[in-house]
Amino acid sequence: MKAITLLGITAIASLGLAQDHSGHQMAGMKKQTELPAMPRDMPAWLAAPGADHLFYKAAPYNWAINRIPKFAKDMYATGVGHAMAYEALVRGEASTLETKTFDTINWVLKNQPAMPVDEGAISPTFLRKYGYLEKVFDWAHTLHFQTIDVFAHPGWTDEQKEKEIERLWAFYEAQPYAITGLPMNMDYLDSFSYSMKFRTDYPKVNGLFWGYHWLQTVNYDMLYRVPVKDQAPQYEVLGARYHETELYKTDRDFMPMTAEMSPRFAKRFPQIANAFDNLHMLHDNVNDILAQPQLTEAQKQEQVKIAIYRVLATTHISETPGESEGKENSLHDHRHPPSMPGMGWMKGSEDDIMWMSGMGWMDMSACSHCSIPMPEGNPWGATVSAEGWTMMVRCLMCARDMAGETPGRAIIRAATNDPNRLLVLISDEEGNWTSNIDGIVFLEKYGEHPECSGWSRAFTTLAALEKYVSENPEYKDTKPLNLAEWAALNHGTPDTYRKIDKPNPYKPGPPPAKGGGR
Repeated sequence: MKAITLLGITAIASLGLAQDHSGHQMAGMKKQTELPAMPRDMPAWLAAPGADHLFYKAAPYNWAINRIPKFAKDMYATGVGHAMAYEALVRGEASTLETKTFDTINWVLKNQPAMPVDEGAISPTFLRKYGYLEKVFDWAHTLHFQTIDVFAHPGWTDEQKEKEIERLWAFYEAQPYAITGLPMNMDYLDSFSYSMKFRTDYPKVNGLFWGYHWLQTVNYDMLYRVPVKDQAPQYEVLGARYHETELYKTDRDFMPMTAEMSPRFAKRFPQIANAFDNLHMLHDNVNDILAQPQLTEAQKQEQVKIAIYRVLATTHISETPGESEGKENSLHDHRHPPSMPGMGWMKGSEDDIMWMSGMGWMDMSACSHCSIPMPEGNPWGATVSAEGWTMMVRCLMCARDMAGETPGRAIIRAATNDPNRLLVLISDEEGNWTSNIDGIVFLEKYGEHPECSGWSRAFTTLAALEKYVSENPEYKDTKPLNLAEWAALNHGTPDTYRKIDKPNPYKPGPPPAKGGGR
């Protein structure tokens, strides 16, 4: 590990942590009182002027995002808000953020550009002062878009797409501006003396930014191993949620995390999920630094460079995911929940248990409906997307019943007997379901929840279900169910459900009464 010192002696002394007897962080990081110090091994390019943009990896899938026009335009619009807010901050116009600047950004979000926007053209003052930062942002945003393009490309199999995503990551990581794919301690990264300044002083604009991050992370499970024809219908649900609710939330405990929004994608591509979260945390750090009036221009320049340094891939060469390479809860703390390598350590985390904003404490290794450990292999179970969150469950019954307890529209993505055919179910406001697979048929023989992944399944054909029953004679008297019959059932919350009754580490008090905190 690199021998670096980011904190002065006073700051180190201030890092008191409340620990339980097993050494897990319980109360979270205390806010540091001193500014981080400049490390000795800063990359030389951080002192170079100019943006030096890198371009897309040449490929046949580039711009495939445009196959989902509403989604593409919403993604293009996300580049505008950050640029406008940064330009206002560096021009000394912070007083306009919650009024004039917010209204302008919001107008763009409702009247989206039809093509990508050059952020430098919107924020020339910011680019002139912080061109080195734009290199990092632009390169990570390129990874965002090309990952989406691969999944939206109609010409390849799922296996080809996954291999290309791995090549994309290698292409991205090889550049000096790349953000690390290691999980990082999010509590530590949000504990500096300037931290939380932006979200406190400018909650409406910060809400827009975290709404962007919701969109930029929720989309990957919408796309991953989903047939191209079934991607756009999901965005009708997610896009409406984005515009009606997620953009205007000002009460989130923390920014949306990729593994919260797209758990299937984060499990398969943990490095990319971590890189996206680290990017978004860098955005938060920069927001806070630029919004801190007590800092001089020279201090802001220095702190932005240090914030970049903390998350660069080159800073963490030869370090190991799942381990703390030095002092716990520090720059080189790369722990993650054992069941979710695509998520860095969060405030109050304990192994698999973490706080999810709007849901409460969740065990990432267990079904969020019946609390039984998730099954291994295929069928892997299902996910439920509703009210802005996505949760993993063991079986189709858990998915249906959990969605039924949640108001509004929902999306279920579930395994079938065919590993290459993902079932996508979309409900309307009244709970009526549509399926992407004609003739989908269900097996459901209600029994003990530890075995639910065996008796609650979806089959692409009746013949496939009959074959499964012939191999599992305990289900020979179970009637196959069509979609309407299956959707009419609801067994409610199972007796095995275990609520994790701990206070919110961000706002101590009782957990919420809905979702995971029900």
